[in-house]
This record gives sequence, C-alpha cells and structure tokens, in this order.
Amino acid sequence: MDSHPLAIRFSDRGMKILRFPVIRLVIALVFLVVFVGLGLGIGAMIGKLLLPAESKLLGSAIKMIFACIFSIAGYAFYCAAVEGRKMKELDPRKGVRQISLGLLLGFGFISLIMLIMFLAGGYHVRGIKSAAVLLPVLIMSVQAGVLEEIMSRGIIFRIAEEGIGTWWSMSLSALIFGFLHLWNPNATLFSSISIALTAGVILAMLYVITRQLWVPIGLHIGWNFALGGIYGAPVSGGEPDGILAASFSGPDWLTGGAFGPEASVIMVAVFVVFGFFLIRKSIKDKSWVKPMWRNDI
Repeated sequence: MDSHPLAIRFSDRGMKILRFPVIRLVIALVFLVVFVGLGLGIGAMIGKLLLPAESKLLGSAIKMIFACIFSIAGYAFYCAAVEGRKMKELDPRKGVRQISLGLLLGFGFISLIMLIMFLAGGYHVRGIKSAAVLLPVLIMSVQAGVLEEIMSRGIIFRIAEEGIGTWWSMSLSALIFGFLHLWNPNATLFSSISIALTAGVILAMLYVITRQLWVPIGLHIGWNFALGGIYGAPVSGGEPDGILAASFSGPDWLTGGAFGPEASVIMVAVFVVFGFFLIRKSIKDKSWVKPMWRNDI
C-alpha cells in the first residue's frame, strides 16, 4: 500500500494487524456509519435552520446531499488513514463520464425489462402523474446509489477481493447485498436471491472492469429511478409512485409480486445474461484478482 501523510503508523506487527482484510473491513464500515451519521445530522440541522417546517421534501434533499458528501469524505479518510493511499476508485476526473454511462445502463436495462413485461401482459400504463412525484424517488435513488455502492462494492467487495479473490468475493458480497434486502417490505427468499444474482453480480463486475465506483453508482441510481420514478413500479418492495400510473397483473414469477420487478424471472434472465458477458470481459482483460493463497501460481 502507498504511503500517505494521514496514514496511521504502528509497529510492523501492529500494521499487519491493522491492515488484515477482516480488520480493515470492520474499521471501514465503522468509518462509513459514523460519517454518514454526521452528514445526516448536519443536513437535518441546516434544514431546520433554513427551511420552513412544511418543507419536508427539501429537507430530505439536503440530508441526502450531506449524507452522500460525508460518505465519500469518510471513505476517503479511511483510505488515507488505514490503507495509507489516495481514494483512487472515486477519481473525480472520471466521475461525470462514468456515472453518465452507469445511468444510461440502468435506465436502458430497466426499460428493456419493463418492455418485455408489458409485451407479456404483466405491466399496464393507466395514465401520467405530475412530475412532482419524481423528486422523492430521485432523493432515494441517489442516496441509495452512493451509500450502498461505497459500502457494498467499495468496502465489502474490494477488501474481501484482496484476500479471497474476485470470484469468491463476488459471490460473498452478492449474497450479503441480496440478503440485506430480506428485511425490505414484501421481501421473500426468492427476491433476495434475485437481488444477489442481478445487482449483486452486475455491480461487482462493473467495479472489477473499471476499478472505479462511478459506473456502479450510476447504474444503481438509474435502476432505482427508472423503476420507481419513471415506470411506477415498486423498488425493492417499497410503495410505487412514479410518473407513469401503472398496474401489474399476472403470476408473481412474471411481475415480481408485491416486491416488484426485481423479483421477476425477467429481471433475473436479463441480468444473468449481462453478467455472463461482464464476467467474460473481466477474464479476457485479466482484471480479476487471484485469492491470496494462489498469488504464487
């Protein structure tokens, strides 16, 4: 690891303990939780000082902005203090281009899935709502995209990958990501498996190929915003409220039931195919990492 002026320095034995993957993973998660908590607290305080009591939506937007800024700051500080390096995986020079690509991928794939569901008779558009419904979904989408990608791909996947390699780390982080959604409203065992097989794999492989978090963040935001904000579908079991007034009919395997299209076999099929091509590309580019017990091979 590179030296950094903010890096914590102990004895050789102490540094080995500090930088052991499991220890770093725990420390990184603590940094993230503390900084996000600070961001939400400061955002809430600023909202109360500057906004009237009835401006709850703007208050939520301010809290989201501060939570995202502080999550990135906390991750950067962790990288400097514990890993002794700059936060290369959120390179600001690549941010606009890569996050735009991620947004396009998220919107494009969700649109394809909803089109297939529409053609199969499971999705129906009844009308169009006011554009005002988009802001709450946008706030939720951006906050989830930034915070969850830093936690799931920046911390859990990346640190685990250093020890157990890309493929084991992808499997582990995908399972964790999927089953964290088991506590969402209307979740089932299949919905969690679906999230693991789709978002868990796709987002990890996009990080492997780019070694940046921007594309996963962009895809995560575009996925949630298109699904909930545009197509009016439940996002991970939440209440649907998009600009299209929509309804679903048919078996749960087609529509995803109350959890939403993320538990549909259409979603699984489309993203498993996409994941296959991403895995092939990572093998071709040799962007994957061997587990530490095979580094001599």
